[in-house]
Amino acid sequence: MIDLSIIIVNYNGEKLLGDCLRSIYNSTGKISFEIILVDNHSSDNSLRLVKEQFPRVTILENEENLGFCKANNQGLKVYHGRYALLLNNDTIVKEKALDRLVEFMDAHPGAGACGPKLLNPDGTVQHQGGIFARRFWLSPKPVTVNYLIAACLLVRRTTIDQVGLLDENFFFSNDDLDYTRRIVKAGWKIYFVPQSEVVHLGGYTINLFRKEIFIEGFRGGLYFCKKHYGLIAYQLYRWLVVLLLLPAILITALAYPWLKNKEKLSAYIEILRIFCKGESRRV
Repeated sequence: MIDLSIIIVNYNGEKLLGDCLRSIYNSTGKISFEIILVDNHSSDNSLRLVKEQFPRVTILENEENLGFCKANNQGLKVYHGRYALLLNNDTIVKEKALDRLVEFMDAHPGAGACGPKLLNPDGTVQHQGGIFARRFWLSPKPVTVNYLIAACLLVRRTTIDQVGLLDENFFFSNDDLDYTRRIVKAGWKIYFVPQSEVVHLGGYTINLFRKEIFIEGFRGGLYFCKKHYGLIAYQLYRWLVVLLLLPAILITALAYPWLKNKEKLSAYIEILRIFCKGESRRV
């Protein structure tokens, strides 16, 4: 069995994908690995680039954009490694980053998943969320955390067998919080491993309009709240967002002639509709 299966979801990522794949091959030496590319019906030259320059990559082609979770699950159904790595196509893997993640997991059998230090393109540390968690992302040593984002998330095969696949009710956003939460609930530990570094460019994985990314972030948050915190918390969150959206819509409407991004108003209105109807799943 090979050490690592790297699963990359791609949608029109031609400008980023080549650098991502090249960085994997150039930076990874000790471990054996395979790369599974799941393409969500790209209309650019992504697939041509991969077939011509990276013939060792296994390609799964979809006839439509299935979203992040469904596409990753396709890879998770056919991978061969002891570990699976969910990796965004807008990442650059630094020297020995993946070797170090695998070595860490081999040395810590209680770890169900781990992730690297994510860096911005300018080399600064990318904060992975949490109001009080900044000390974790700045830690010089591996530490246990409650969640990691799936820009680069390595998961043990036995953990996947126990926890299952990603929840496909998430199209994009909050799916990684859900998955890592499920891993912790199953009794596994999750580690942040700063000795491994990956540059995360951000914002290009799904390549939707910013409006749709914004909307799906809210919808995913609504579904996450309903799934993990129960009906009362879900209703409180739902109507609190509605109350906050009303003045935001009014202010945005008044400022509309001067807005650089005209889609902001229609995005707010669509989110208001979703929350009023309680539409936590993408139709």
